[in-house]
Amino acid sequence: MKWNGSCTLRVRRCAPLENRSPGRHNRRRPQLEPSPTVVRDVISRYLILAALLSLAPVVASSTPVTPQRVLILHSVGPNFAEDLYSSYLKAELVRRSPGRVELYEQWLPSSHVLAAKQEQKLVDYLDSLFVDRRLDLVITLGAPAAQLVQSHRRQLFPQTPELFAGADARTIGVATLDRDQTTVVRSIRISQLIDGIRRILPGTRTAVVVIGNSPIEHFWAARIREAFAPYAPLLQARILDGLSFEEQLERISALPRDSVILYALLTQSLPGGPDDDDLTLERVHAAANAPLFSYSDIYLGRGIVGGTMIPAQEEAARIVSAALRILSGERASSVVTAPIALGAPEFDARELARWHISRSRLPPGSVIRFAEPSVWEKYGTEITAAVLVILVQSALIVALLYQHRRRRDAEQFARHNMAELAHVARVSTVGQLSASIAHELGQPLGAILRNTEAAELLLASAAPDLAELREIVHDIWRDDQRAAEVIARLRRLLRKSPGEMREIELNDAVREVLEFIRPQAAARQVSLSLDFEHPGPRVRGDRVQLQQVVLNLIMNAIDAMAGTRTRRPSVVVRTRSPEAAFAEVSVEDSGPGIPDGKEVEIFEPFFTTKDTGMGMGLSIVRSIIESHGGKIRVINRISGGAAFQFTWPLVGSNLRLVPPDEGGRPPLGHAG
Repeated sequence: MKWNGSCTLRVRRCAPLENRSPGRHNRRRPQLEPSPTVVRDVISRYLILAALLSLAPVVASSTPVTPQRVLILHSVGPNFAEDLYSSYLKAELVRRSPGRVELYEQWLPSSHVLAAKQEQKLVDYLDSLFVDRRLDLVITLGAPAAQLVQSHRRQLFPQTPELFAGADARTIGVATLDRDQTTVVRSIRISQLIDGIRRILPGTRTAVVVIGNSPIEHFWAARIREAFAPYAPLLQARILDGLSFEEQLERISALPRDSVILYALLTQSLPGGPDDDDLTLERVHAAANAPLFSYSDIYLGRGIVGGTMIPAQEEAARIVSAALRILSGERASSVVTAPIALGAPEFDARELARWHISRSRLPPGSVIRFAEPSVWEKYGTEITAAVLVILVQSALIVALLYQHRRRRDAEQFARHNMAELAHVARVSTVGQLSASIAHELGQPLGAILRNTEAAELLLASAAPDLAELREIVHDIWRDDQRAAEVIARLRRLLRKSPGEMREIELNDAVREVLEFIRPQAAARQVSLSLDFEHPGPRVRGDRVQLQQVVLNLIMNAIDAMAGTRTRRPSVVVRTRSPEAAFAEVSVEDSGPGIPDGKEVEIFEPFFTTKDTGMGMGLSIVRSIIESHGGKIRVINRISGGAAFQFTWPLVGSNLRLVPPDEGGRPPLGHAG
């Protein structure tokens, strides 16, 4: 026998002591000053009373409390199915009981196939165990234990309330129960088990039933045959109740593909069977070559596929609730509990995968147990965080790309506007040079006119001088070339075309500008002189933009000297190549110079010292130079005047102009 000692303790407390007589010191007296003797007497009495009250709980706690004794009688051995939820039952019974509980347990012989004389000895033994211990409740688990107690009610616990549990209602004589007996029974519908199997495995033709040879197992074998009868011949049951355990294992290891195994009940009565339900089911599961099913969710997770089963924990909870009601004083017959039916379908995910059973065939609302957690279940938080980070990064990247696109469009638009402005500046400059242009064209055109008149006179003579006529024609051709060259230079200066990186002879490009502007300088009495490096540096860039830079700087120098008291206004243009990658061009004048502190500000847009200027000339000059990778600066000369110096990349420098934008607009260009 197994005994579990006291688990909880309810302390009864005595009522507090009462002062039955008020005492002479509590009677009403005249309002006089008490003497010291009287005061000491009163204090002593109250101290004694306080001491007695403090000892009252100790006296009360020392009073013995009678425990409530409960016997749990098992139908099978301690390592079989009914015992698997009895541990929960015992723990809950002790935990929820308001008083002290002593639990006793006893197990019947596993087969319970005893002769009448042997059975009587078993009853006498149980009776002798509790002859000196009054039981408050007897709980039987399983049909054999309930049948034994019912059969020997007069001798076994005749005045003790009895709770028959853990058995099907058909195995207990419910009609013969007296007022001190009640049940918490099961309602196992085998047909419901069969329908559940056919739903998920519709091709099943054979159900092999693993079961033992005890009387209760024979009872269930007969019930199983009755339940399968309506399904014949599509589905038949093969019950292995006449075989040993090893023979049953051999049979279930060689089943056809359209078979299932129903694990009903295996007690220690089976020849060769293990004494442990866990080991029994483990060996059955290892030998089975077909899906394994059972009636109780105790076996879920231990090898069965699942389905609609008896919920063992719910059954244990109902047994505990009924037991506590009886222990609290209720008559056993008044404690009525509805039979426990097969619960909601539950399945083992591992067995579904093993037998390739699709989850789509499972009943609605099925619960899947022991499923391998998905990647989302394992790392859901991490994945969510990563996705959020990626989304935030993607949003930032999109925002940056959008800003980059807007910036690029703005830069292209700015370059286009600057190019347009540079073209306008060139046209404006050419307008200022209209007198010089007219003079440049007037000279060759006038010479052509005079030579044409001379040729007419010679041709009108009787004997024209052919040699002189050839010279006249040659002069006409030469003057025409001069005029054409002036027009070509003007067209190149005014043309509006995409920037092109080409090889340029720096001295030739600068000289061409000086020839173009020389008449204007002469008209203003400004001398132009060249100080070129020989051989001339060869640079890369856009010729028109380079000439515009030189033209703007020379025109600014000429304008700066206008109205000044400079005796000899002059502009000197120098070319040098002091570095391996850049040539340097310097435009020096003899004017008043740059005001102090304005050396940087003069290159800003709209800054001007002229009354009629726009302030864009030097800004355009700086933009063109920087777009080619060069730099510009201005210094005041010691001898007077200002010197604008800029660098331009030599041939071989890794620089390029930006191509025209999508709209065909020529950008100003920039360093590559």
